[in-house]
Amino acid sequence: MLNGNAGIQNPFVLFCAGEDSGDCIGESLIRESRTGKFDFVGAGGPRMQSAGLKPLVDYETLPVSGFGDVLPKYLRLRQSYDILQKALEDSRCLGLVAIDYPGFNMKLVRLAGQLNKPSLYVAPPQVWAWKAKRAKILASIPKTKLAVFFEFEKDPYQREGGKVSLLQHPFVEVSKFAAKKQTDSTVANELRKKTILLLPGSREKQALRNVPVLLKIAECVPSQNFTVVAARSRLLPKIQESVRRYFKGRVPAWLQIVTAPADGIERSLLYRNSKSAITAPGTATLELALSGCPFIVCTKPDSLTYCLGKRFVKTQNFALPNIILQERVYAEFIQSRWTDSLYKKAAEALENANSAAQSKLWESLSQGQTSAQLMSEFLAQFL
Repeated sequence: MLNGNAGIQNPFVLFCAGEDSGDCIGESLIRESRTGKFDFVGAGGPRMQSAGLKPLVDYETLPVSGFGDVLPKYLRLRQSYDILQKALEDSRCLGLVAIDYPGFNMKLVRLAGQLNKPSLYVAPPQVWAWKAKRAKILASIPKTKLAVFFEFEKDPYQREGGKVSLLQHPFVEVSKFAAKKQTDSTVANELRKKTILLLPGSREKQALRNVPVLLKIAECVPSQNFTVVAARSRLLPKIQESVRRYFKGRVPAWLQIVTAPADGIERSLLYRNSKSAITAPGTATLELALSGCPFIVCTKPDSLTYCLGKRFVKTQNFALPNIILQERVYAEFIQSRWTDSLYKKAAEALENANSAAQSKLWESLSQGQTSAQLMSEFLAQFL
């Protein structure tokens, strides 16, 4: 049985997105495909919920980063997965839309295949970087379609016989619309070209590890205003406390703390109207680049993840724009141990950051189906 509080009455499609990048992607998929003939339920954050998703689990328990962060949350993660599994097995469930988050979604897609239910896996595992065997696994699951954002992602899946389509990245249209729109956003007007953004990340433990690193780099950049951006409202008080602790209770006048706008256009306006940014790896790097905001990438992974990553991850770059362009356009600093010289080096890189890659990324990510076309094809089998 489903969670009685979910209010599910109709046949439904199960969605699973477990972090903010998937929440952004899922928002566009749901907004473009509401029919009224069935419900969309499952795991997703505030953006997907605002678009019409009925949540079955507490989204805040899902975003994790690396092996060291998973273990303390294991029981809660297991409970959430069990709820989603039961929902997929429910006779009212028509199919599955999985978005990134392979820890849950590889299992759910496999289960959907066993149940003979169709799956659409958007942003499947990055098999070109590591765990290449996942391409063969996904290609062998019946009634499974994959949708990727980058042309180079298609080849490993197609070689194994997988059904793969190219999807236009929703951030491209958002950033282009924001570029045409007058800057009437309240947040953007307040910060217009006066601040450097500090984006520590969307996963709680990773973000709290990154806050001191980003603040230390900021202190190496003289005579600038900075704004720490919490990825969502429930992270804000924890980031505020981390900042206060760093400054021993007194936050300096040159620093403020805000929550990232939930609306994609508002986020793009915020990025467009800031001087530059220091960001953790992840979706924010792509949003910043498409918005034309210069930035550098900095993070402090937990030691276990860092050691395993150095051994097994094949890619030389971690920021999505660098991976897409196949060159290090944006400086990356990914270290489990930071030194004074590294902080200064990062600060120097920030001063030299530019936004020259924006038009190339727009062109690269404008190929393929739209979210509306992809979902229309997938949902047509249930109508």
